[in-house]
Amino acid sequence: MNLAERLGYGAQDRVLILNADDVGSTHASNAAVFECLEQGSLTSGSVLAPAPWMQETAAWARAHPANDLGVHMTLTCEYTPYRWRPLTDRAAAPGLYDEDGGMWRTTAEAVEHVSVAEAALELRAQVDVSIAGGIDVTHLDTHMGTVVQPKFIETFVSLGLEDQIPLFVFRPNPERLKSTGFSAFWEALEPQIRRLDGAGAPVLDHILTQTMGKSREFFAETFENLRPGVTHFLVHPAKLSEETEAMTPESAPLRHHDYEVFRDRSLAEELERLGIPTITYRQIREAYRAGTLR
Repeated sequence: MNLAERLGYGAQDRVLILNADDVGSTHASNAAVFECLEQGSLTSGSVLAPAPWMQETAAWARAHPANDLGVHMTLTCEYTPYRWRPLTDRAAAPGLYDEDGGMWRTTAEAVEHVSVAEAALELRAQVDVSIAGGIDVTHLDTHMGTVVQPKFIETFVSLGLEDQIPLFVFRPNPERLKSTGFSAFWEALEPQIRRLDGAGAPVLDHILTQTMGKSREFFAETFENLRPGVTHFLVHPAKLSEETEAMTPESAPLRHHDYEVFRDRSLAEELERLGIPTITYRQIREAYRAGTLR
């Protein structure tokens, strides 16, 4: 059974999660995401707990408890002039810190320098800080794909199982992965999927990630061609500002475009026309915790 069936939908039903990444990274991101969740077409967002605007995010979450927010688990900060630091003290986990005291800029550097034990401390801290701030954490996903790398994925899955929180883990086609050079990824992922299945935990059917700055027509066509099951679809909305242009001049206009596309209900209405329901991670989490996933 796919995840949609486990949630009570039909075997051929297409179900969509529309998620905003990088919440808390900037005020511009927060302003865009809050609007897209309150008035637009998004259904959830993922918060960077170590990032500077996390406290604004937490305050909004406390004032809007029905909205769906997870933790965008990170061991990296890719920007040059703009840095965030680990939540874990350097004395306890020195490998989390790069030469300037921030997180590593690339996934490869994080995999090389961060130990599994250090990653476990930091990921736990990110969840705990989010909950303590008043965020009802609905899911755990990954910034730059780092925590789902073979080195860290067991730690990531263990955290989700411990707290009964849905994870950004999907059920891929193993032959396709192997044919594209990702055999090592499948060898690490497959036993973790078995762990999740054995615990009755949810596993996503599909993910769509290469979406930044795409046209409204691209999104509409992509939705029309969704496969059966639950798909996690992510975007990066942020209002254009001096802050975002200084942080990431290449992607700032693309992030603003994502905001413009998802700020109103037009794409949600297109999904309704196509007969594709949107859901939140909270719905998945509550079914998981209640033991009602089939």
